[in-house]
Amino acid sequence: MTFSDIVAALSKELGTEIETEGAVCAIRAGAEDGTSVTVILHGLDECGAVLLAADIGEPPPEGRDRLLPVLLEANDLFRDTAGATLSLDPDRGRIRLQRTIPTDTLAQGGVGIAFAAFADTAAAWRQLVADFRAAPPAPPAAEAADGDLPPDPGLFA
Repeated sequence: MTFSDIVAALSKELGTEIETEGAVCAIRAGAEDGTSVTVILHGLDECGAVLLAADIGEPPPEGRDRLLPVLLEANDLFRDTAGATLSLDPDRGRIRLQRTIPTDTLAQGGVGIAFAAFADTAAAWRQLVADFRAAPPAPPAAEAADGDLPPDPGLFA
C-alpha cells in the first residue's frame, strides 16, 4: 500500500477530498473537545510507513523548565502519547508530536481511526501546553523561596 492509497482510504473514511503535494498533505481535524489541529502526513514509501506530525505549540518562556520534563516523561514507553513521540523542533523552538505507522498496519484497515486517535492526542497536548502558557504550575517546594519552606533541620537533627 502506497502513500497515495493511504490518502485515498483516509479521504473515503473522512468523506472529504484530500489534496497532496508530492508525498505530503495537511488535514485540519476537529478533536473531541471541540478544538482543531492540523495533522501533516508524510509518505515514506521507501521505508513502508506514513509519518503523522502536528505542531503542539511554543513552550512558555516562564515554566519551560517545568514543561520539558513533563514532555520527556510522557515519551517514556509512550505513556501519555498513544504511540507518538513529543519533540522540540530545534529550528523553530516549537513542540511537535509525531508518529510513524507502517503502511502494512494501515492496509489492514482503520486509517481513519489511527488518524483520529493521533489528532485527539495532538489536541490534548496542545491544550496542556496552552494551559502551561496561561498559568505555569507553581515550582516544586525545593524551588520555592526560602521564606516559603520550614527551616531545614539539617541532616543529623
